[in-house]
Amino acid sequence: MTADALAVIDTYTTALTWAVRGWYTALAILCAAGAGAVIAVGRLVFDRIGASFTRANQLVNDIQQPRKEKP
Repeated sequence: MTADALAVIDTYTTALTWAVRGWYTALAILCAAGAGAVIAVGRLVFDRIGASFTRANQLVNDIQQPRKEKP
């Protein structure tokens, strides 16, 4: 009787251990996916800011260049 009870407890704790491991694995995958999404959005935002800065810098350079007079 005691051996059966211990076997049930062992089976339950083993199943619970695997369930917890599965939960943590799923949580880690979800966090990694979330971090990947944040990084992707950040890269898009900074690429957009860089493109805007490049256009503004080119506009300033165009304005500052002296125009050549046509004869």
